[in-house]
Amino acid sequence: MGLRMTCNYILPILLFFLCKITIISDNSYTFILETLTMDKMKYNRLSIFVLLFFTLIVTTIAQNSNPKPISGNKITKRFIKTHMDYPEADLQKNTQGTVKISFSTDKLGNVTNYSIIQKVSPSIDSSALSLFKLILWNPAIVDGKPVSGNSEFSLKYNTKSFLKLAKRRGYKHIVPPYLPVDTSGNIFTIKQTETLPNAILGTDYKSISDYIYKNLVYPEAASKLGLTGDVKLMFIIETNGYPSNIVAVEHLGGGCTEEAIRIIETMRWSPGIINNEAVRTSYDLTIKFKKGEAKDGYIPNQQGSGI
Repeated sequence: MGLRMTCNYILPILLFFLCKITIISDNSYTFILETLTMDKMKYNRLSIFVLLFFTLIVTTIAQNSNPKPISGNKITKRFIKTHMDYPEADLQKNTQGTVKISFSTDKLGNVTNYSIIQKVSPSIDSSALSLFKLILWNPAIVDGKPVSGNSEFSLKYNTKSFLKLAKRRGYKHIVPPYLPVDTSGNIFTIKQTETLPNAILGTDYKSISDYIYKNLVYPEAASKLGLTGDVKLMFIIETNGYPSNIVAVEHLGGGCTEEAIRIIETMRWSPGIINNEAVRTSYDLTIKFKKGEAKDGYIPNQQGSGI
């Protein structure tokens, strides 16, 4: 009795609601409703509706979204943990809170305006805004097409959590490897720089390839599947020498893409220089995954050219 009531009364109402919030036409609604009321389908009505419901929801979500970081949420969260700075005076005073920034993007993902809608202190607000400005965004999506959109960015400042983070990452504040720095926020190509960015490798490594070779572990899943190939990454070398906005241009399964990104996240750089100022520089790197014979579990790698 309960299932029959659900099929005969509740399902048509929910179906009507779904049709109003999605792209299904009234004619399609009428056809589906008539199908649900056919005697020969009486035992399958609920199954049909459930399938229809989830299909429509997934389709709607895929076709509509707010602006999102180009690196994805997971990589961006790691980026924030690496770059986050807590002004020392606020840290000593135990000043805490969450900074919220409202912003808009155009259909290319460029931030067109922003404002701090929830403040903590002048120095903390400034720190949060500086971090926000480093993030590149994908545009909002409506019906599968890029459009102008709005979103919010929040950054929580908690002294206890930050001190734990600082201990784990090995530093409280990032010391820029080169001063002065360009404050425009503009991103330059390798060809535009007067001094190229260089990886800071230390004495244990001869080159970027050597660093990658010795630190990048061949993913177990890729090894079992016999996967070989290239992962091409694009990222920004910030003025503080840390990478940001890492995007995989060419992917490889079995965990290879994720491992390549992890390695890039561990690298530190001397930034590109223009007019005696450190600048943000776009860079690309290709890592070749090929099972090595000399070192089981490691992969020979190859540096790509910067752009």
